[in-house]
Amino acid sequence: MSAAGTLSLLFFLSVGLNKQVAESCSCSPGTFQQMFCMSDIVMRAEVTGEKIIPSAINIPGMGKIQYEIQVIKVFKGVDRIKKSQHVYTNEMSSLCGTRLHHEQYLIFGRIKPEGVFISLCRKPVLWDKLSLIKKWKLKYRYLMGCN
Repeated sequence: MSAAGTLSLLFFLSVGLNKQVAESCSCSPGTFQQMFCMSDIVMRAEVTGEKIIPSAINIPGMGKIQYEIQVIKVFKGVDRIKKSQHVYTNEMSSLCGTRLHHEQYLIFGRIKPEGVFISLCRKPVLWDKLSLIKKWKLKYRYLMGCN
């Protein structure tokens, strides 16, 4: 194959890969009630640390972020959580990853074999930003509304 042909092929593949990565995170988060019902676990937790775990193929930005958390209260999935553990997210936001800081959050998680995963589709909410009504509904109403 000629150099021009090789360059054309590389360009075509890189455009296709970029499009795939850009489109890989498309979701409709839905209402607060829907996020609650669609999550395997819902908890109030404080982020106490973070660590980047590189991808298996060692491509920068394609790994995971492991957040160490201290669980304060579990609203859904009580039997699936420990008091101190980790939650994971993809390193890149284009792969639905989300960044957390050392603060308290309401976390909506999906349980996978590697652990609890969070994403932009069910983005964690700062606990202090939740209204009193939503906090009340977390305790008394949301679980009842899930089919």
